[in-house]
Amino acid sequence: MPIGINGSGTITGVSVGGLPDGIVDTDMLAAKTATAPKLGNGSILQVICAQKTDSFSTSSASWNNVPSLQADITMTNASNKVLVQVNISALNGTTTGSGAGVQRNGTFIGLGTSYGNRQNISGAELYHDRNDVFRTSSFTILDTPGAGTHTYVVLVDPNGNTLYVNRSEGDGDTDSYSRGTSDITLMEVAA
Repeated sequence: MPIGINGSGTITGVSVGGLPDGIVDTDMLAAKTATAPKLGNGSILQVICAQKTDSFSTSSASWNNVPSLQADITMTNASNKVLVQVNISALNGTTTGSGAGVQRNGTFIGLGTSYGNRQNISGAELYHDRNDVFRTSSFTILDTPGAGTHTYVVLVDPNGNTLYVNRSEGDGDTDSYSRGTSDITLMEVAA
């Protein structure tokens, strides 16, 4: 049956919810549309998550990408925001001043301004003087990236010593040692 509108204003040729095949009551359709929930400011429109389950170490004197700890998000609206949540399990067992941060499309976001020679990081410092433990640092950044697809990457700065991700420095194969996971979650928030 072809789709059309008859003389009484009823759409014909389509079947919807309990009405005879081929008939749609436009009043019922309008009422359902009017009561449908609307997504307002602050609504979560999409969630993207990447989790790193293997271990990684670096001894660089500067920032390093953590392999597999990145996620891409394509914005549905240029004015929306992205809530970035990071949990990183890591340890620098040698010196203080190591930490983590996030870059969007190659540019750091969410770091503090420069405070002399102090390290600018997000979350907590990743140093601990015991070699059989690691720290978990969690932090959140609210970003406004604009239109398009954006890549968010977690980086670590070992401050010239060795930093371990998802493991302790000692990492012995006994029940006295642990392995962890790290993750990054991106949520598009309606603005």
